[in-house]
Order: sequence, then structure tokens, then C-alpha cells
Amino acid sequence: MGEGKRDWQALFAETEETMREWRKAHPRATFTEIETSLDEEIARVRAQMLEELALDSSSADWRGKEASERPKCPLCGTAVQANGEHKRQLVTEHEQNIELRRSHGRCPEGGASFFPPG
Repeated sequence: MGEGKRDWQALFAETEETMREWRKAHPRATFTEIETSLDEEIARVRAQMLEELALDSSSADWRGKEASERPKCPLCGTAVQANGEHKRQLVTEHEQNIELRRSHGRCPEGGASFFPPG
């Protein structure tokens, strides 16, 4: 495994174990309660996978890359310059917090500053 990469099979096995333990602790839970608990666990796993996949993008770190490999300014189309690494906080559809550390860009022409998509 590369740095920061989780073993997804192990993550799912951990989720399965968590749910089995939850069920033992809640033997009289209704179908809706079981579903809610499962959805919460899956949302947590989904967020971890989403964060890892986003950080695995070529847009995560493009410092030192040639202009043709760097993101383009959405306003003028010029290859942006890396403006350091910044932290970005996001919230998933299922209310899970994700933190992305990625290259931040600045347009050398117009000075616009942004996190490239991807």
C-alpha cells in the first residue's frame, strides 16, 4: 500500500464487524434503526474512500509540473502556478467531513486563486 492508502477490504471487514457488534448490542432494534445504523457506517467508509480517491488525483499535487500538465485558469485558460499546498474542508452528501490537502493555484495572468477540480 502507498502512503495514506487504506486496505479497502480491511475497511469493509471492520465495518462488517462494527455492524455485527452493534446488532448484538441492539437485539430489539427495528428494521429502520438497523438501516439507519448501517447507513451511518457506510457513510463513514464512503467518506474515507472518497477522500483517498480525491487525493489520488493528478490535481492533488502538480508542483513542479510542466505548464501542459498543470490545471488551466477557468477565466483565461493560462496554466496556473502552484501557490503552495492548502487544506480544504468538505462535507459529503451524508454529512461526513473530509479534509483535502492539495496544490492551490494562482493564475500568473489575472491573479485568480483557486483549488483546481479533480
